[in-house]
Amino acid sequence: MQIQRHTDRRQWRRLLLSTAVSTVFFTGAVSAGQCLNGELRAPVGYYQGPAEKDGGDYDCERVEPHEGSLSLTSKYRGSDNARNELNKDAYEEYKQATRNVRRFEKVVVAAADDYQIDGDGPAALDCVMDNLDAWAQADALLTDDINHVGQAVRKWALAASANAYTRMLASAPAEALDLRRTGRIETWFRKLSDGVRGYYTDREPRKVNNHDYWAAWAVQSSAVATQDCGDWNWSMAKFDEAMGQINRDGYLPKELSRETRALEYMNYAMQPLTMIAVLAEVNGVSVYDRYSDVFAPMVRNVISGLEDPQRIRAITGHEQEVDGLYEAWSLAWMEPWQATWGAMEGIPEFLDELRPMKSTRLGGDISYLYRINPLWPEGSQPNPPSNIWLTKGW
Repeated sequence: MQIQRHTDRRQWRRLLLSTAVSTVFFTGAVSAGQCLNGELRAPVGYYQGPAEKDGGDYDCERVEPHEGSLSLTSKYRGSDNARNELNKDAYEEYKQATRNVRRFEKVVVAAADDYQIDGDGPAALDCVMDNLDAWAQADALLTDDINHVGQAVRKWALAASANAYTRMLASAPAEALDLRRTGRIETWFRKLSDGVRGYYTDREPRKVNNHDYWAAWAVQSSAVATQDCGDWNWSMAKFDEAMGQINRDGYLPKELSRETRALEYMNYAMQPLTMIAVLAEVNGVSVYDRYSDVFAPMVRNVISGLEDPQRIRAITGHEQEVDGLYEAWSLAWMEPWQATWGAMEGIPEFLDELRPMKSTRLGGDISYLYRINPLWPEGSQPNPPSNIWLTKGW
């Protein structure tokens, strides 16, 4: 193991760390169930120093902020309570209305990959930060003209952008980070989190579903980006709520009610639930152990359903829609799951077939971020984050 430590106090945002972490760097880690302001940490992989690359120009796409209405058309418009029949015309309307927001998510996360993984240097870093800053200064996505579909779009955008931002804070040198710019971005994240929390708090139990889990992942991601314990605690309470929805057989009834799309939405729910649980573990909260009686069975059920969708058909009475299900972005949650808790039967085969696993709303190149154990050594705490280096040769 090779570890370098910076003595320059200005490097407080830089973390350089080897894959075989076995040394205790700091004391005073966050204890289980406790959130300390300024001590929330990201998975170890977020702190990997950027690769070096010689020459070349970087072409950054600047995405204009979305400042209009977020009262949007549902792609399931006209469907019955199962919400499983895609309305192609409505879907086209939805895609057109959200095109800029989705482009923004993809651009900031792709630029984060370009900076940290591909070594495209300060231009890629600025691409992430300038896009985020432009949207922050425009108060993008903060309109009051918003319906339930717009609420979904807002939380997904927060999840993607907060993870791109945290990766930049964790891996970039301090001198590359303009504090005025980061201040504006973090203020925007807090406003977005307030909006997400306002809508998804105290929802009727019959309405709570995968959207609430995605809301929790978005707010948790923002909590780490802004070091906000209020947001962190809210997201963990929503995770508790989700675990309480899993039935004795290891299924989420709300997702099973999607009939032909039950498997699709069980897997879709696994994406944010896995990420929330991993980030909790990174911060000393072992929710996997706490909910092992329901969480692990749910994972096994999703995997067995993916291996043979007829198993879900036998439960729901409906043939399962599987188009687009067996894609790297859809199953990206398996990478952090395996990195954190070890291989579960069936997961290695999917990963071997589909790697690299990439998902914009889960953080980017997931195979890169979780190629090393995401957990910090017991008793260690990057405080403040970013002051250890991932050296070459690993």
